[in-house]
Amino acid sequence: MSTSRTGTATWLRHAAQAKREAQARGLARCPLCGVWMDYEVGKRPNSAEADHIRPHSLGGSDDIDNIRVICRRCNQSRGNGLKRPGRQRQRPIKRIELAKPARSGAFPAPPA
Repeated sequence: MSTSRTGTATWLRHAAQAKREAQARGLARCPLCGVWMDYEVGKRPNSAEADHIRPHSLGGSDDIDNIRVICRRCNQSRGNGLKRPGRQRQRPIKRIELAKPARSGAFPAPPA
């Protein structure tokens, strides 16, 4: 049975250190969305969480230099930060309806 990568002693120690340092610096708002972060209570959308800057799946490490503090909602919505080609939502193409040529007499003449 494998263990969680983020459950290792190194990650837990560095994550706690990053949160302590961020709180000491006065980081009160999430740098991504601006919500007020709660350092006291966990498992809430505005709870402060440690996040890998470069995801572990892309070769990032558990070093303190690769950790930032963001809110739980941003951390969970970010996933591993990969943008998969072909899976991105593309904006729909706006279709411009060209006016059909009016037959003479179909519309009244504009007032002069």
